[in-house]
Amino acid sequence: MNALRKEIESDLGTNSWILELHDDPFFEFFSNREFILHSPHVNQAVLLFNTALNFLDELPEDDRRELHVLAGDYLFSKFYMILAEHEEYRVLQDMMDISKALSSKKSELAMSDDIPHPEELKRLLYGPILYLISNEYIDRRLNDVIDRQLEQLDITSLPYINQKQR
Repeated sequence: MNALRKEIESDLGTNSWILELHDDPFFEFFSNREFILHSPHVNQAVLLFNTALNFLDELPEDDRRELHVLAGDYLFSKFYMILAEHEEYRVLQDMMDISKALSSKKSELAMSDDIPHPEELKRLLYGPILYLISNEYIDRRLNDVIDRQLEQLDITSLPYINQKQR
């Protein structure tokens, strides 16, 4: 995982700061080989996918919008390249299904006054990496990292939480 992080930073060059990968607790967790149960490439790809989904949910400043979108697209392309290289088409299809479900739910939330309950919020933010846990690609202790991130989250910062609730 450290090699992948360095590759991403190298590819993005002076713009790599936008992803803030050095302090990312998920990249730290996935870097510990003890937690990877099998198929490290699937773990890496799905982490990139989950990171891209959450990254592109953020609303950047106007002067950073283009870089923001390009960095998110870069993560998606790395995700696809890793899975295609290893012919992990089932995982790819599963991620597309998860992504469609997440997008639908986020759109539904954006149009309502509802606030998601904690388990639903966990799925909205971390559905792809929860897939890794439930399919035994990675150690269940990843749930602890997710829970710590959720404890620090300001739910009103999410763009799909209705403006009336802010």
